Amino acid sequence: MWKILLLYLLSLFLALILLPASLVGGWWRWESREGIRPLDGAPAKYFPASEAWVRDLKIYCTVQKKMLDLPLEEYIAGVVAAEMPASFHPEALKAQAIIARTYALVKVRQGGCSKNPGADLCTGSTCCQAWEDIRTVAEKWPEKEASFYLERILNAVESTRGAVLMYREDLAQTVYHSTCGGETEAAAEAWSGGGDVPYLQSVECNFCRHSPHYTGEQEMDPASYAAALRKESGALPVLGEGNIPLMEVVSRSGSGRNMLLRIGNSGQLYRGEEIRRLLGLPSTYFRWQAEGDRIIFYTRGYGHGVGLCQYGADGMASQGYTFPEILQFYYRETEVRLLNDH
Repeated sequence: MWKILLLYLLSLFLALILLPASLVGGWWRWESREGIRPLDGAPAKYFPASEAWVRDLKIYCTVQKKMLDLPLEEYIAGVVAAEMPASFHPEALKAQAIIARTYALVKVRQGGCSKNPGADLCTGSTCCQAWEDIRTVAEKWPEKEASFYLERILNAVESTRGAVLMYREDLAQTVYHSTCGGETEAAAEAWSGGGDVPYLQSVECNFCRHSPHYTGEQEMDPASYAAALRKESGALPVLGEGNIPLMEVVSRSGSGRNMLLRIGNSGQLYRGEEIRRLLGLPSTYFRWQAEGDRIIFYTRGYGHGVGLCQYGADGMASQGYTFPEILQFYYRETEVRLLNDH
């Protein structure tokens, strides 16, 4: 019974929010820019909407296996709900809304989702951005907190409506991750051919220590370890005497992550991201040790480590930083601007 009541209340709440917006031109179109308070207290700067693709987005839902047509801001609400805990500080949620919006518009301008033809984005977190219908997400929250969390997410999206992150005169590449583990990674070192992006450099982050992923341990038995690596290396031996992994670090990034590793007696080289994927590790920030019949991996962080650290953003917000300050910390020399539809 309480679930039915909760769904009714959520539907009523969404109707009260969405209906007025639809009557003035949809979630993201603003009828007037006059009287708008600048988001960062500075004179408002705008980015032409001709570059923003003013239309509903075509989102391929990987769960439902169908295409959805969603207004930009409605899509962003679903991304914030899926990508960041609703319990995070409101300023962190605002920062997430802005980078999710910017990421989406960059993706659209680049031709859309590479894995799903015809889609601007998909809902796969490893391909585009995670997305979930906000009403579906609300059903998973504790009954007493559902309406509170829903309001926080909608407020974060609405209060930053039309705001994007810019580097000079272009939209920024706003990649992000869960937990950096003490220092973010430079894009040029994280990805092959990623290039030296001026605002995607490594920054020391002391704000994500409350993350459950800040440090961790992961155990594997030698057989599982060997099977995982032999998928790529064929029959090459990957374990030595005493089940010691035949793996050594060739190079590390400035932040301490494993960039290149040598596997097996043949000396075959792998990028750290490949080994992370094959072994199911949370990040490329890892070391290992063989102990009897198990191999222990000691890890730091979760994700690729580039751009905004979500737990770090929450930590910064809890210490009084505002969302523009959070964004400028992780994406140096960028600024928040408003989409201009005139």
